[in-house]
Amino acid sequence: MKILIVDDERAVRYSLTELLEARGHDVRAVEHAPAALAALEAEPADLVLSDLAMPAMDGLQLLDEVQARLPDAVFVLMTAHGDERTAVGALKRGAYDYVPKPFDNDEIEAIVDRVRERLALIAENQRLREELADRVGPLIGDAPAMREVYRTIRRAAPTDATVLITGESGTGKELVARALHDASRRAGRPFVALNCAALPAELLESELFGHVKGAFTGADRDKEGLFEAADGGTLFLDEVGDLAPAAQAKLLRALEERAVIRVGDTRTRKVDVRLIAATNRRLEELADADAFREDLLYRLRVVTIEMPPLRERRADIIPLAIHFLAELGERHGRAVRDLAEDARGALIAYDWPGNVRELRNAVERAVVLAEGDRITAADLPGHITGRPGPLRPGEAVLAGLSYAEAKARAIETFERGFLEAALERHDGNISATARALGLHRQSLQKMLKRIEDD
Repeated sequence: MKILIVDDERAVRYSLTELLEARGHDVRAVEHAPAALAALEAEPADLVLSDLAMPAMDGLQLLDEVQARLPDAVFVLMTAHGDERTAVGALKRGAYDYVPKPFDNDEIEAIVDRVRERLALIAENQRLREELADRVGPLIGDAPAMREVYRTIRRAAPTDATVLITGESGTGKELVARALHDASRRAGRPFVALNCAALPAELLESELFGHVKGAFTGADRDKEGLFEAADGGTLFLDEVGDLAPAAQAKLLRALEERAVIRVGDTRTRKVDVRLIAATNRRLEELADADAFREDLLYRLRVVTIEMPPLRERRADIIPLAIHFLAELGERHGRAVRDLAEDARGALIAYDWPGNVRELRNAVERAVVLAEGDRITAADLPGHITGRPGPLRPGEAVLAGLSYAEAKARAIETFERGFLEAALERHDGNISATARALGLHRQSLQKMLKRIEDD
């Protein structure tokens, strides 16, 4: 690491040079701020270790000049006794740290080691950002399974083949669909998306195929469906495994005839649509159980893309986190630049049942809560780090209750948090959440209503 020492005391310059050169650093030492600026002009430094009180230009003025000329350089102040308040003000102006005089070698070595770690993390983050430039569309990752996803996208995108994207919730299936659309000849035409699990069966058919005036109660005008809205472009049907049998039959007919009939109408309307479908369910198992049409399954899986869960591509966790860090830091106006080693270890070790969506949420929380310019494990949710979280304000009263009352309150608190987290992982979709938890939809709805009423 290249270090520039700035101090008007010869003895300080000499001792620090001896100490840091013995640790393998490239060290230069000058006696005042103007000489430091000249030295930095000739050769930039990674770390500037400067005295506060100097003639001609003090350490704070030098700090401002260094930040303007070398914004990536790390600046550490050396202060005399009684200057701590000024040093704390320097931290707010951008200094990395300060060390009071007289100091011992251990203090200096500890600060230099922290700076070296920080610079290594920044360099690693930059390397990861450069690697991300090779990704397909908005997708991120270099794991073998992701490289296979990229290859399939590049081959299938120029065609009009129907694509079925499979994988757990939160793995990025809609991003794959958008990448296919953006790399196709239809890129300038509409990309229309629908979550099939978000609508009841009676409304889903009208949404997909449209309806005519008077087709049902409330149909006071003609309405085109999403097939017509996507004409010339791409229609993406998420959670296609949740389609009711009647809608499955109409979808199969639309694919085979490249035409739709609005609800309540008899007229056939031609459409030119490329269909991409996605599901987190095993359609083959549904077909074996007569819950999904086998002939529709064949039509959907002309090309299949399997999105791997995050736990099976752990090498991609940090690149994804770095990407979200930059995006969300800018969105929230937070200057959080990197991830500390303990945060990286916690992110890699966690299994991510909510996959990339859950990782993004965790990084967003950490960006908002981080006190410094990097995320530490303490900024991450306790269930990710294995660290028990503090009692929430309402839980502190448990100690004043009887055992039975406290137990009932704790169960209620757990149930509320657990169900809210499960709903968040599935974008508020009650059907998908109920399936994931092994509950009936009606049971989950009753539980949620009870929580809301409490």
